[in-house]
Amino acid sequence: MQNIQIAYKPSSLPDVLRGCLPMHICDAILRTGACPIEEIRLRRGRVVKVTSKEKNIACNTVISEREIQEIFSRMCGGSLYAFEDTIRQGYIPLEGGIRVGVCGSAACEGGKVIGVHNITGLMIRIPHAIAVNTDVLLEPFFAERSHRGLLVYAPPGVGKTTLLRAIAKSAASRYGRHTVVVDTRSELNIELTDPSLNIDVMSGYPREIGIEIAVRTMGAELIICDEIGSMADARATLGAANCGVPIIASAHASTLEELLERPAIKILHRAKVFQKYIGLSRYTTLGFAYSVTDWQNSTRHKGELKC
Repeated sequence: MQNIQIAYKPSSLPDVLRGCLPMHICDAILRTGACPIEEIRLRRGRVVKVTSKEKNIACNTVISEREIQEIFSRMCGGSLYAFEDTIRQGYIPLEGGIRVGVCGSAACEGGKVIGVHNITGLMIRIPHAIAVNTDVLLEPFFAERSHRGLLVYAPPGVGKTTLLRAIAKSAASRYGRHTVVVDTRSELNIELTDPSLNIDVMSGYPREIGIEIAVRTMGAELIICDEIGSMADARATLGAANCGVPIIASAHASTLEELLERPAIKILHRAKVFQKYIGLSRYTTLGFAYSVTDWQNSTRHKGELKC
């Protein structure tokens, strides 16, 4: 694998977080000098932790029970009802593609979570828009004119969503494809606001429903979605491929072998839905590394994406 160099903007907190977090917590986070600020962990009765470039940095401030409840309420805009569906799934989506993981006490019925209360922890993941030259991946992909897609795999937090954003932007601008982004967790849509982009963003749709609508009513030439893995995702992805619409997606896995052992991915692999598998890994504090496996030709090659 080769290194992908990444350049970040100076460290700062998005406005939406400044509006949710108390001023002294914002100041404590910024005083760490972390750049980029990738994750912020707020735990009741514990010090605030910031993650940057695989380092966990402790802030000199402790979150009280009252503060975490107030922060949680602000993130929900004062209306828990508006976010009850995603809270049951363990997160709150904020503007700018920010996702907040929610930890607390679950109320369950019939083996399903029906509510969460007594919030004890919030894990804030902050996305970063990074300019990535994706031509090395997209030029051969579009040149083949195949209905087979691409699947990006990596462990959580490595850069799958970052790469998908760059691919979506390039496909909808440089390559002019009618691109539909199925943004189930509202994380893919940052940096996709240019009015010239040939793109539709379906925010909050379950993947299987969004994929079906993209094929059936949106005239998609390319579908992009994040974190596929369920049997419902597999059926929808296979259906799109059978209709001649390729999908570029991501999935959690540390290795290709691990990826292809997943039941849903195994079905898609056997059906030759994806022409290439792109593996990402954290390489150094400077960036990421990637490799590409082409199963049609049973070859593996490595390369570099310029940022």
